[in-house]
Amino acid sequence: MGKTTLINEFIKDKDSIFFAASETNGKQNLCELSKAITKDGSIFPDFKTALEAVFKLAENQRIIFVIDEYPYLAGCSKGISSVLQHIIDREHQNSKLFIIICGSSVSFMENQVLGYKSPLFGRRTAQFRVKPFDFVGSREFFPNYNSRDAALAYGITGGIPLYMAKINDSLPLSENIKQGFFDTAGYFYEEPTNLIKQECREPAQYNSIISAIAGGASRLSEIATKIGNEKTSVVSGYLNTLIEIGIVKKETPFGEKNSRRTIYTVSDSMFRFWYRFVLSRFAHINGAVGQGLCLD
Repeated sequence: MGKTTLINEFIKDKDSIFFAASETNGKQNLCELSKAITKDGSIFPDFKTALEAVFKLAENQRIIFVIDEYPYLAGCSKGISSVLQHIIDREHQNSKLFIIICGSSVSFMENQVLGYKSPLFGRRTAQFRVKPFDFVGSREFFPNYNSRDAALAYGITGGIPLYMAKINDSLPLSENIKQGFFDTAGYFYEEPTNLIKQECREPAQYNSIISAIAGGASRLSEIATKIGNEKTSVVSGYLNTLIEIGIVKKETPFGEKNSRRTIYTVSDSMFRFWYRFVLSRFAHINGAVGQGLCLD
Protein backbone atom coordinates (compact mmCIF):
# COMPACT_ATOMS: atom_id res chain seq x y z
CA MET A 1 0.00 0.00 0.00
CA GLY A 2 3.01 2.31 0.34
CA LYS A 3 3.12 2.71 4.13
CA THR A 4 6.88 2.30 4.42
CA THR A 5 7.49 4.64 1.49
CA LEU A 6 5.36 7.34 3.13
CA ILE A 7 7.15 6.92 6.45
CA ASN A 8 10.59 7.08 4.83
CA GLU A 9 9.57 10.25 3.02
CA PHE A 10 8.42 11.75 6.32
CA ILE A 11 11.62 10.96 8.26
CA LYS A 12 14.23 11.54 5.55
CA ASP A 13 15.25 14.99 6.85
CA LYS A 14 14.66 14.28 10.56
CA ASP A 15 16.53 12.55 13.39
CA SER A 16 15.09 9.06 13.38
CA ILE A 17 15.54 5.41 14.24
CA PHE A 18 13.94 3.03 11.75
CA PHE A 19 13.41 -0.62 12.66
CA ALA A 20 11.65 -3.06 10.34
CA ALA A 21 10.66 -6.23 12.19
CA SER A 22 10.98 -9.48 10.28
CA GLU A 23 9.15 -12.79 10.43
CA THR A 24 11.95 -14.47 12.37
CA ASN A 25 12.59 -15.26 16.03
CA GLY A 26 12.96 -12.82 18.92
CA LYS A 27 16.74 -13.03 19.04
CA GLN A 28 17.13 -12.00 15.42
CA ASN A 29 14.69 -9.12 15.77
CA LEU A 30 16.43 -7.96 18.96
CA CYS A 31 19.76 -7.94 17.10
CA GLU A 32 18.30 -5.87 14.27
CA LEU A 33 16.63 -3.45 16.68
CA SER A 34 19.90 -3.04 18.58
CA LYS A 35 21.76 -2.27 15.36
CA ALA A 36 19.17 0.38 14.50
CA ILE A 37 19.65 2.05 17.89
CA THR A 38 23.38 1.77 18.54
CA LYS A 39 26.36 2.67 16.38
CA ASP A 40 28.93 0.37 17.99
CA GLY A 41 27.24 -2.92 17.12
CA SER A 42 26.38 -3.80 20.72
CA ILE A 43 23.30 -5.94 21.36
CA PHE A 44 20.81 -5.20 24.13
CA PRO A 45 19.97 -8.07 26.51
CA ASP A 46 16.22 -7.74 25.92
CA PHE A 47 13.55 -5.61 24.23
CA LYS A 48 12.74 -3.72 27.41
CA THR A 49 16.31 -2.45 27.71
CA ALA A 50 16.41 -1.58 24.02
CA LEU A 51 13.18 0.42 24.16
CA GLU A 52 14.28 2.23 27.31
CA ALA A 53 17.47 3.23 25.49
CA VAL A 54 15.42 4.77 22.68
CA PHE A 55 13.42 6.88 25.14
CA LYS A 56 16.69 7.89 26.83
CA LEU A 57 18.13 9.15 23.53
CA ALA A 58 15.10 11.40 23.09
CA GLU A 59 15.28 13.10 26.48
CA ASN A 60 16.78 16.29 25.04
CA GLN A 61 15.98 16.08 21.34
CA ARG A 62 13.08 15.15 19.12
CA ILE A 63 13.63 11.68 17.64
CA ILE A 64 11.23 9.69 15.49
CA PHE A 65 11.21 5.99 16.31
CA VAL A 66 9.59 3.78 13.66
CA ILE A 67 8.63 0.15 14.22
CA ASP A 68 7.61 -1.17 10.82
CA GLU A 69 5.73 -4.49 10.51
CA TYR A 70 4.91 -4.45 14.22
CA PRO A 71 2.84 -7.69 14.00
CA TYR A 72 6.06 -9.64 13.30
CA LEU A 73 7.67 -8.19 16.42
CA ALA A 74 4.60 -8.93 18.53
CA GLY A 75 4.52 -12.45 17.14
CA CYS A 76 8.01 -13.31 18.34
CA SER A 77 7.81 -11.34 21.60
CA LYS A 78 4.36 -11.91 23.07
CA GLY A 79 4.61 -9.29 25.79
CA ILE A 80 6.12 -6.49 23.71
CA SER A 81 2.94 -4.37 23.72
CA SER A 82 2.78 -4.47 27.52
CA VAL A 83 6.47 -3.61 27.76
CA LEU A 84 6.01 -0.67 25.43
CA GLN A 85 2.91 0.45 27.33
CA HIS A 86 4.73 0.54 30.68
CA ILE A 87 7.66 2.48 29.25
CA ILE A 88 5.37 4.99 27.54
CA ASP A 89 3.41 5.54 30.76
CA ARG A 90 6.59 6.03 32.74
CA GLU A 91 8.65 8.09 30.30
CA HIS A 92 6.34 10.02 28.00
CA GLN A 93 6.49 13.23 30.04
CA ASN A 94 10.30 13.17 30.17
CA SER A 95 10.94 12.19 26.57
CA LYS A 96 10.52 13.92 23.23
CA LEU A 97 10.19 10.62 21.39
CA PHE A 98 7.78 10.45 18.45
CA ILE A 99 6.73 6.83 17.89
CA ILE A 100 5.27 5.42 14.67
CA ILE A 101 3.96 1.84 14.77
CA CYS A 102 3.11 0.39 11.38
CA GLY A 103 1.84 -2.97 10.15
CA SER A 104 0.47 -4.67 7.04
CA SER A 105 -2.02 -6.88 8.88
CA VAL A 106 -5.15 -4.74 9.16
CA SER A 107 -6.91 -7.06 11.62
CA PHE A 108 -3.89 -7.19 13.92
CA MET A 109 -3.32 -3.45 13.94
CA GLU A 110 -6.99 -2.68 14.61
CA ASN A 111 -7.51 -5.35 17.28
CA GLN A 112 -4.12 -5.85 18.92
CA VAL A 113 -2.79 -2.28 18.71
CA LEU A 114 -5.80 0.05 18.51
CA GLY A 115 -8.37 -2.26 20.12
CA TYR A 116 -9.89 -1.74 23.56
CA LYS A 117 -8.21 -4.86 24.98
CA SER A 118 -4.75 -3.90 23.71
CA PRO A 119 -2.17 -2.74 26.29
CA LEU A 120 -1.52 0.20 23.97
CA PHE A 121 -5.14 1.34 23.95
CA GLY A 122 -5.45 5.02 24.82
CA ARG A 123 -1.77 5.79 24.19
CA ARG A 124 -2.09 6.82 20.55
CA THR A 125 -2.39 10.42 19.43
CA ALA A 126 -3.46 9.60 15.86
CA GLN A 127 -3.93 6.70 13.48
CA PHE A 128 -3.98 6.42 9.70
CA ARG A 129 -5.25 3.67 7.48
CA VAL A 130 -3.43 4.08 4.19
CA LYS A 131 -5.88 3.53 1.36
CA PRO A 132 -5.40 2.77 -2.36
CA PHE A 133 -5.20 5.45 -5.03
CA ASP A 134 -8.40 6.48 -6.79
CA PHE A 135 -8.53 6.33 -10.57
CA VAL A 136 -7.34 9.91 -11.05
CA GLY A 137 -4.25 9.28 -8.93
CA SER A 138 -3.58 5.89 -10.50
CA ARG A 139 -3.66 7.34 -14.03
CA GLU A 140 -0.11 8.65 -13.56
CA PHE A 141 1.16 5.07 -13.20
CA PHE A 142 0.14 4.26 -16.79
CA PRO A 143 1.12 7.21 -19.02
CA ASN A 144 1.45 4.98 -22.11
CA TYR A 145 -2.05 3.51 -21.86
CA ASN A 146 -5.19 5.04 -23.34
CA SER A 147 -8.05 5.81 -20.95
CA ARG A 148 -9.71 2.43 -21.44
CA ASP A 149 -6.61 0.36 -20.70
CA ALA A 150 -5.67 2.66 -17.81
CA ALA A 151 -9.12 2.09 -16.30
CA LEU A 152 -8.77 -1.66 -16.72
CA ALA A 153 -5.28 -1.60 -15.20
CA TYR A 154 -6.69 0.34 -12.26
CA GLY A 155 -9.43 -2.25 -11.92
CA ILE A 156 -7.18 -5.28 -11.81
CA THR A 157 -4.76 -3.67 -9.33
CA GLY A 158 -7.30 -2.01 -7.06
CA GLY A 159 -5.27 1.20 -7.03
CA ILE A 160 -2.62 -0.33 -4.77
CA PRO A 161 0.77 1.29 -5.55
CA LEU A 162 2.84 -1.92 -5.38
CA TYR A 163 0.45 -3.72 -7.71
CA MET A 164 0.28 -0.84 -10.18
CA ALA A 165 4.08 -0.72 -10.23
CA LYS A 166 4.03 -4.33 -11.45
CA ILE A 167 2.17 -3.29 -14.61
CA ASN A 168 4.53 -2.47 -17.47
CA ASP A 169 2.64 0.00 -19.63
CA SER A 170 5.14 -0.43 -22.44
CA LEU A 171 3.51 -3.85 -22.97
CA PRO A 172 -0.13 -4.45 -23.95
CA LEU A 173 -2.40 -4.79 -20.94
CA SER A 174 -3.41 -8.29 -22.05
CA GLU A 175 0.24 -9.35 -21.90
CA ASN A 176 0.57 -7.95 -18.38
CA ILE A 177 -2.49 -9.94 -17.33
CA LYS A 178 -1.15 -13.14 -18.86
CA GLN A 179 2.26 -12.76 -17.26
CA GLY A 180 1.04 -11.51 -13.88
CA PHE A 181 -2.15 -13.49 -13.26
CA PHE A 182 -2.24 -16.46 -15.62
CA ASP A 183 1.31 -17.72 -15.21
CA THR A 184 2.34 -19.85 -12.23
CA ALA A 185 5.44 -17.65 -11.86
CA GLY A 186 3.42 -14.43 -12.06
CA TYR A 187 3.37 -11.97 -9.16
CA PHE A 188 -0.44 -12.03 -8.84
CA TYR A 189 -0.89 -15.78 -9.36
CA GLU A 190 -1.30 -16.53 -5.64
CA GLU A 191 -1.29 -13.04 -4.14
CA PRO A 192 -4.91 -12.90 -2.83
CA THR A 193 -4.75 -16.33 -1.21
CA ASN A 194 -1.44 -15.42 0.43
CA LEU A 195 -3.04 -12.28 1.88
CA ILE A 196 -6.01 -14.28 3.15
CA LYS A 197 -3.65 -16.73 4.88
CA GLN A 198 -1.98 -13.79 6.60
CA GLU A 199 -5.22 -12.22 7.82
CA CYS A 200 -7.51 -15.21 8.47
CA ARG A 201 -7.29 -18.46 10.42
CA GLU A 202 -9.51 -20.52 8.10
CA PRO A 203 -8.41 -19.46 4.61
CA ALA A 204 -10.40 -22.18 2.83
CA GLN A 205 -13.69 -20.82 4.18
CA TYR A 206 -12.83 -17.24 3.28
CA ASN A 207 -11.66 -18.23 -0.19
CA SER A 208 -14.94 -20.00 -0.88
CA ILE A 209 -16.99 -17.04 0.36
CA ILE A 210 -15.09 -14.47 -1.71
CA SER A 211 -15.32 -16.75 -4.74
CA ALA A 212 -19.08 -17.10 -4.25
CA ILE A 213 -19.59 -13.33 -4.05
CA ALA A 214 -17.31 -12.67 -7.02
CA GLY A 215 -19.32 -15.26 -8.94
CA GLY A 216 -22.61 -13.44 -8.38
CA ALA A 217 -23.97 -14.53 -5.00
CA SER A 218 -24.84 -11.32 -3.18
CA ARG A 219 -27.27 -12.16 -0.37
CA LEU A 220 -26.36 -14.01 2.81
CA SER A 221 -28.59 -16.98 2.05
CA GLU A 222 -27.22 -17.25 -1.50
CA ILE A 223 -23.64 -17.17 -0.28
CA ALA A 224 -24.34 -19.80 2.40
CA THR A 225 -26.02 -22.08 -0.14
CA LYS A 226 -23.23 -21.70 -2.68
CA ILE A 227 -20.50 -22.64 -0.21
CA GLY A 228 -22.56 -25.48 1.30
CA ASN A 229 -22.94 -24.02 4.78
CA GLU A 230 -26.52 -23.88 6.03
CA LYS A 231 -25.64 -21.88 9.15
CA THR A 232 -26.01 -18.30 7.96
CA SER A 233 -24.90 -17.02 11.37
CA VAL A 234 -21.52 -18.69 10.86
CA VAL A 235 -21.21 -17.30 7.32
CA SER A 236 -22.16 -13.86 8.64
CA GLY A 237 -19.23 -14.01 11.05
CA TYR A 238 -16.83 -14.75 8.20
CA LEU A 239 -18.33 -11.88 6.20
CA ASN A 240 -17.85 -9.46 9.08
CA THR A 241 -14.15 -10.35 9.16
CA LEU A 242 -13.84 -9.75 5.41
CA ILE A 243 -15.60 -6.40 5.84
CA GLU A 244 -13.23 -5.48 8.66
CA ILE A 245 -10.13 -6.07 6.54
CA GLY A 246 -11.59 -4.22 3.56
CA ILE A 247 -12.16 -7.04 1.08
CA VAL A 248 -15.95 -7.21 1.20
CA LYS A 249 -18.53 -4.48 1.78
CA LYS A 250 -22.18 -4.66 2.86
CA GLU A 251 -24.82 -2.50 1.22
CA THR A 252 -28.42 -1.85 2.29
CA PRO A 253 -30.91 0.19 0.23
CA PHE A 254 -31.27 3.73 1.54
CA GLY A 255 -33.94 4.02 4.19
CA GLU A 256 -34.30 0.26 4.52
CA LYS A 257 -34.00 -1.47 7.88
CA ASN A 258 -34.79 -4.95 6.59
CA SER A 259 -31.54 -6.91 6.67
CA ARG A 260 -32.96 -9.35 4.12
CA ARG A 261 -32.37 -6.77 1.43
CA THR A 262 -28.71 -6.40 2.37
CA ILE A 263 -26.26 -7.45 -0.32
CA TYR A 264 -22.53 -8.19 -0.18
CA THR A 265 -19.99 -7.27 -2.83
CA VAL A 266 -16.22 -7.65 -3.17
CA SER A 267 -14.95 -4.12 -2.58
CA ASP A 268 -11.34 -4.81 -3.57
CA SER A 269 -11.34 -4.89 -7.36
CA MET A 270 -8.14 -6.92 -7.63
CA PHE A 271 -9.71 -9.59 -5.42
CA ARG A 272 -12.92 -9.41 -7.47
CA PHE A 273 -11.00 -9.94 -10.70
CA TRP A 274 -8.80 -12.71 -9.29
CA TYR A 275 -11.59 -14.74 -7.66
CA ARG A 276 -13.86 -14.42 -10.68
CA PHE A 277 -11.41 -15.16 -13.45
CA VAL A 278 -8.17 -16.63 -12.08
CA LEU A 279 -9.15 -19.06 -9.33
CA SER A 280 -11.59 -20.93 -11.56
CA ARG A 281 -8.84 -21.40 -14.17
CA PHE A 282 -6.13 -22.81 -11.90
CA ALA A 283 -6.31 -26.26 -13.48
CA HIS A 284 -6.06 -24.76 -16.96
CA ILE A 285 -3.19 -22.46 -16.00
CA ASN A 286 -1.18 -25.29 -14.49
CA GLY A 287 -1.69 -27.38 -17.62
CA ALA A 288 -1.51 -24.58 -20.16
CA VAL A 289 2.25 -24.48 -20.73
CA GLY A 290 2.72 -23.64 -24.37
CA GLN A 291 -1.04 -23.29 -24.93
CA GLY A 292 -3.00 -20.18 -25.80
CA LEU A 293 -5.15 -18.44 -23.19
CA CYS A 294 -8.03 -16.23 -24.33
CA LEU A 295 -8.52 -13.14 -22.18
CA ASP A 296 -11.15 -11.31 -24.22
